[in-house]
Formats: sequence, C-alpha cells, structure tokens
Amino acid sequence: MDCYKSQVLPPPNVTGALQIGHALTVAIEDAMIRWRRMSGYSAPWVPGVDHAGIATQVVVEKKLMCERNLTRHDIRREEFVSEVLK
Repeated sequence: MDCYKSQVLPPPNVTGALQIGHALTVAIEDAMIRWRRMSGYSAPWVPGVDHAGIATQVVVEKKLMCERNLTRHDIRREEFVSEVLK
C-alpha cells in the first residue's frame, strides 16, 4: 500500500535572510523527504507558510502606535501592507 506523505517547506522569512536555523530545518526536512522517497513512498515537498510574518506585523504595529498612535484596525489593509513593505 502506497501512503501519500508530504512535508511543508517554509520559505525564507520576510527579511529575505536565511539564518542558520532555517538552513538546519531545511536540511532535516530534505533528509526526511529523501528517506521516504527511497523507501518507495510518494513524498512531495510543498511550500509552507512564512513564520516570520507575525513577528514583522508586531514590529509594524508597535511602530504605528509609537509614531502615529494608531492600531492596524485604525487604517485600511492596503495602508498597513504599505507600512509593512517599507
């Protein structure tokens, strides 16, 4: 019986910097997927989520509060995204 397994691959964080923790995680995930494939399973490695997005959002929210006394709920989504991209 062929079981279908998959592994989530997180992309680099929002800063675009690959840290040693990311490299180690990816190396371990790569080894796991290769082992499953060599064992005869169909095991795709699929993109996952950006775990650093939450930390970035918190930093931008704090900046908005300090500089403009606003929360993310006080401005439109497009304006908030623009602040994040700055």
